Amino acid sequence: MKRIFTIALLLFIHTGTQLVYAQTFIPIPVTGYNADVVAEAGLNAVAVTSTVIDGSNHILYTESFAAGNGVDGGIVNSGMFVSGTRTYQMNPYTASNALYLSVNGNVANTLPAGTLTLSTPAMYSKLSILAFGTENNSTVTVTLNFTDGTSASAGTLAIKDWFYGTPYIFSGMGRLTRTTTAHTVDGLPSEPRMYAFDFNIPCAEQSKLVRSVSFVYVQGPNTSSRALIVALSGVAYTPLTITSTKTDATCGGSSGSIAVTAIGGTPPLAYTWNTTPAQTTPVAAGLGGGIYTLSIRDGNNCTTTVTDTIEMQSMASLTATALPAQICAGDTSSLSVTANGGTVSNYSWSPGTYGGDRVMVTPTDTTAYIVSATDAFGCILTDTVMVAVKPTPQPAFTALPEVVCLGSDHTLTFTGTAGAAATYNWFDFSGATIHSGTAAGPYDIRFDNAGQYTIQLQITEDGCVSTIATEELTVSQPPEAVFTVSKTPVCAGEATTVTFSGTHSPYAIPTWNFGGGNIQDGDGFGPYTVVYPRSGIITLRIQDGVCADTATALEVVAIPLPVADFTTDLTTGCAPATINFTNNSQLADSYQWTLGDGTQTNEKAPLHDYTVPGVYTVTMTAIAQGQCTSTITKPALISILTPPVASFTAAPGENVPVEFKNGTFTFNNTSQFARNYLWDFGDGQSADTEDAQHKYELPGSYRVTLYAGNEIGCTDSISHAWYIVTPDLVLEIPNAFSPNGDGMNDSWNIDGLKARPQATTEIYNRWGQIVFTGIGYTPWDGTRRGQPLPQGTYYYVIKTSADEKPYTGWVALLR
Repeated sequence: MKRIFTIALLLFIHTGTQLVYAQTFIPIPVTGYNADVVAEAGLNAVAVTSTVIDGSNHILYTESFAAGNGVDGGIVNSGMFVSGTRTYQMNPYTASNALYLSVNGNVANTLPAGTLTLSTPAMYSKLSILAFGTENNSTVTVTLNFTDGTSASAGTLAIKDWFYGTPYIFSGMGRLTRTTTAHTVDGLPSEPRMYAFDFNIPCAEQSKLVRSVSFVYVQGPNTSSRALIVALSGVAYTPLTITSTKTDATCGGSSGSIAVTAIGGTPPLAYTWNTTPAQTTPVAAGLGGGIYTLSIRDGNNCTTTVTDTIEMQSMASLTATALPAQICAGDTSSLSVTANGGTVSNYSWSPGTYGGDRVMVTPTDTTAYIVSATDAFGCILTDTVMVAVKPTPQPAFTALPEVVCLGSDHTLTFTGTAGAAATYNWFDFSGATIHSGTAAGPYDIRFDNAGQYTIQLQITEDGCVSTIATEELTVSQPPEAVFTVSKTPVCAGEATTVTFSGTHSPYAIPTWNFGGGNIQDGDGFGPYTVVYPRSGIITLRIQDGVCADTATALEVVAIPLPVADFTTDLTTGCAPATINFTNNSQLADSYQWTLGDGTQTNEKAPLHDYTVPGVYTVTMTAIAQGQCTSTITKPALISILTPPVASFTAAPGENVPVEFKNGTFTFNNTSQFARNYLWDFGDGQSADTEDAQHKYELPGSYRVTLYAGNEIGCTDSISHAWYIVTPDLVLEIPNAFSPNGDGMNDSWNIDGLKARPQATTEIYNRWGQIVFTGIGYTPWDGTRRGQPLPQGTYYYVIKTSADEKPYTGWVALLR
């Protein structure tokens, strides 16, 4: 079968050969295939392919696969298909190697459209695909996509079914059932078939780089049909490059020619000139004066047009001259022309509207003057003469700054134009001193006095003299920033006057900084009244046009105001009283005190004795740095009182024995300057009344002390002794009592026993029974062992001492 396949191929090549210029199609590597339709190795066709390609489970296979599985046929193992000048290269059989399309992608594993992208974009004059259809014929549209982003239609292709279609390019390969084993082959010896489908690149697009080719499947009568594109080839294109050489014709004859050389394009190239008759070679000869067009048509019927002009050359010639050939701007040159080799007439010059063989011109710039004339055949002769206008130097310059302060430089910078040989006249810089600079500069110059100055510049170059450039400069007198203050240091909050004492122009602007001082009045250059709550530094800067001066800064020292304050340990006292003053002042370093009693002192914290009673106002002045003061006065601060004097009398008087029953003393207070009193009666008892009366409960000799105090706690005391109380000579014994709880005479009470603490008392009832026993002063409440005794008469025995007769008698207990 391989032999039969080869014979069919040779027959096709022979019968398909045409007498046209052969174009060579070379394979184009692309990406974009979506199906692996070729079984290339092994025994399992399913394992090495991705899909079937017709409705009866068939695929393509290689000669190697055929040999390994004992079947005939198969496509070439290399995937390269060659037919005359056409070569197609399929993708490797181990990868996707076909663009598998169907209408709307309704067949499994197919696409409705696909794009093959060139691995390397290039220019082509023709493209061709190797393709075939299955399940009937297919139709696809082709679109070319270029790297510049444009696209072009390449038409519609009718792709024939792989069985029985003509003309074909390859056939007799056989088709294989896609099974895992037991493969069968049919179609041999003449089927299936592959076809070449060519499409031209539009002439206008052949110079663009093809980036990709897109295919869209078009709905046909059979919705089951499908197309497979397995390779892309193309004819490389080189853009046409054209050069020409012409020979002008002699005036009155046809001796001109144009020779064209064309390289590139798609051969063969056909030439057609618009001559009469038409000439069809790259060289057109026998041409008279005129415009000629050549059309070059390549092998793809793409046409390129070339146009050139044959001039008429006269036998005569013109020679033009200028005298002088170089002038300065504004000067005049004489132009003249002579004719040689024939008779000429009708001279004219351009630019301008001059006529004749001699003219005078005054160009502003270098100018080429063209003179033309007519020979005997009516041909135009020309010649050109140059009049060079030497550049006039431009004297422009800048002078910066235009206004300076005296003592500062102006910088002159040349901004015009001049050559290296130019000379510069600065007119002595109006008397300024040159600090630096030569020739064109730049220059640094300085004037010694304030004023207005004019700087001029004129340049001479190659005999041409410029105009005079002028700049006006101003030198200003600088101000003098000086000021004084009327007072420093000052007390905080005190004003000082700031007075300007320098110089300035009427247009000067001062900038003051008073360092935190508060301006009370003043503006401009002052004077100013400024209050300083704290120290501050005054600065002044004067801007007088471009001049400025800064004054020496001056500090106004503001002494913080002291704060006077003091306290005392006492504000009241009795003469003599010592008062300790505590100084609580702040920010002070010296002090003055007026203590109210005629005493003055500079002590910081005085200790002072007030000896005379009275009310005293105290004033203290706190002083800072001997200049700033603060005074505090506390009216009626100190109150000094007369001290109290204790004094009293008593009845009975001192050293007068008094029986116990009469032991009540009356004390008469005779103290002075006192408001409160305390009596100490010497028996542990006291009283705080002004006068006092006291009964002693025991015999004895008593010292009585009176303490007299005033309203601020000053005290005086006096003692008198002795006030003597003796026991009663005779006891006074009640003979009745009524212990009925009415609060009157509820106990038998012998007051005189208070003075006899060793006395004993025994009480008997009428039967001689002891019902009560007491020692010393022990009142009887009419009970025995806590039980009330009946009303009746009871008998007592009172023994006061061993050497005194006992007291006996009766007492009536009443209920």
